[in-house]
Amino acid sequence: MIRYILIVLILFLTQTNADNIFWQDSLQDSKELAKKFNKPLFIFMESRRCYYCPIMKEKTFTDKDIIKLINENYIPVILDNSTGSESDVANTGHAPERLTTSITPAIYIMGPNEEKLARKGKKHMLIYGFWEADDLKIWLEKGKRIFQKLYGEKYAK
Repeated sequence: MIRYILIVLILFLTQTNADNIFWQDSLQDSKELAKKFNKPLFIFMESRRCYYCPIMKEKTFTDKDIIKLINENYIPVILDNSTGSESDVANTGHAPERLTTSITPAIYIMGPNEEKLARKGKKHMLIYGFWEADDLKIWLEKGKRIFQKLYGEKYAK
């Protein structure tokens, strides 16, 4: 319980500070926060061998508009997509096997219970590759709209 209170407090305090994205490194804790705050998950999958992952973290995820969009509308999670001996990315959680991809960077946008943000059997919103801030903003806005349309009422307080 204390851990949960600390996570909520840190999340609140960091959302008022728009200098950084407040990355979570536990998918399970992130899902609980997403339910509590009625927000979709924004999962950034990186790997140690990925050339574009650090560039995206340094360039795209430092854009003030991206920081604001993600912190206000998503629960951001950073996960290590590497497996076995390749898996040594610092400050991340490990991706569950069901989410691992063959391409990084990869971004999942999904509901708090890993709900799809598409209809009729389509997969989660899954975005591959390096994205400039202006292009990622379009995906973030779309993910926010779809989540509210499909699941917003389910998690509303």
